[in-house]
Formats: sequence, C-alpha cells, structure tokens
Amino acid sequence: MVTARDIIKDSLRKIHVLGTGVALDPNEADNALNTLNDMLSSFSAEGALIFQETLEVFNLTTNQEAYTIGTGLDFNTIAPLYIKSAYVRQGDTDYPVTPFDEQEYSRISQKAISGSVPRIYYYDSNFPTATIYFYPVPSGSDTFRMYSRKALTSFTTLDSVFAMPEQYKSMLVHNLAVWIAPEYEREASRTIQMIAAKTKKTVIVQNDRNEKHSSLMTGIPSRGSTSQYSDDNIFGGYYT
Repeated sequence: MVTARDIIKDSLRKIHVLGTGVALDPNEADNALNTLNDMLSSFSAEGALIFQETLEVFNLTTNQEAYTIGTGLDFNTIAPLYIKSAYVRQGDTDYPVTPFDEQEYSRISQKAISGSVPRIYYYDSNFPTATIYFYPVPSGSDTFRMYSRKALTSFTTLDSVFAMPEQYKSMLVHNLAVWIAPEYEREASRTIQMIAAKTKKTVIVQNDRNEKHSSLMTGIPSRGSTSQYSDDNIFGGYYT
C-alpha cells in the first residue's frame, strides 16, 4: 500500500536529499506534503491529468433559473472544474442540454422564459461560488444529470493512501522531485527531469485514449431547424 509518505521519500531520494533507510524529518515531511498537494492542484488546472469523470444527479426546481453549486449549496457537491456533458431527465425521457459560454448566454435577453425542459445551460465556474444557469427555466420537477471533471484529490496526511491509477505513481514521484529540489538549493538531474516529462506525457496520452468514443447524441437542433429551440428562435427572438 503506497502512501503520500512513500511518494515523498522516493522523490527526496531522486535528488539525493534522503538516504535509503533514513527517516523523514517531520518538518521537511510536512513541507513536502504541501508541495505535493500544490503540484496536484496545478495538474488539476491543466485538465488533461484528471483521470476520473463524476456522474451526479440534482433536482431542478420549478421556475428557478440559477443554481449555486458547492458544498452546502443548491447543488450540494464539490464544484467541478468543468462539465463534460449533461442532460435533463423528465419522467423516462432524457433531453440533452447544450453548454453556452458567458457571451452566448448573455445575449439571450429573455432569460426567465419557461419551457417544458431546459435545453441550454451556462456554467459560471466563478470562485468562491460557482453557478449553473438554465434556459428555458425549468417548469417541472426534472433532474439534471452531469458528467464533470473535479480536481485531483489531495493527500490530507502523510499516511493518506495513494488512490490513483498505477501509472500516476512514477509520474508523481519524478515530478515532485523536480518541484521540491529548489527548496534544498538543488536542481533535479536532467535524467529525472526527462523521466518526469515522459511519465506526465504518458499519463496524458492514456487519459486522452480513454476519452476517445463515438456518440449518437446531439445538442439542440442546428441553425435553420424548425424546432422551437432552434438557434434562430433562441437568438433571433430573444436578443436585445
């Protein structure tokens, strides 16, 4: 069983700070844990190193357009870095919802219009409070189901267990060696730097390989469709 302590010890050995069989100094161990978690936060922001998609289900409320998302908020969960895909379920039927960015959503002038099922959402991943907006506004007790990417889980203690795909271990060890070396007025050797870059690339390639799939689902009808939710009606009818 691999722990954060094991990853840190292996990293310090790579830069010849810690000898084999030598115990970690408690203060240095805590500093290294902070650096490890800082590195994970940075990797999360990059996006390609996140290996897990989370499926979550939330209840929509009639005539409520905006929902805060975060611990203890309307959608009670850790706010995602971004939403991969989503749909609304009404009864036994699933309806895809199309993501809009800030500019697209802002151009809808009559945002409070109610419809049978929301067909568009805008995810404002603002900090500290993220918010999801729906258009048309929900008119029934439907459920919103989303697949999202969330930040890599940090190690809360030195003895937190490593809970990632196996290929992540070598990547974390070698990249942490590069990150932590300056604290000891050192620089990781070129070999360690090359392995750090290679293992990081390997993880990204594997994650990208897992992303490749085919889908028959589409979003709202394309421009020119006669549907009430076509682009022309959404924008042409409700632009200011």
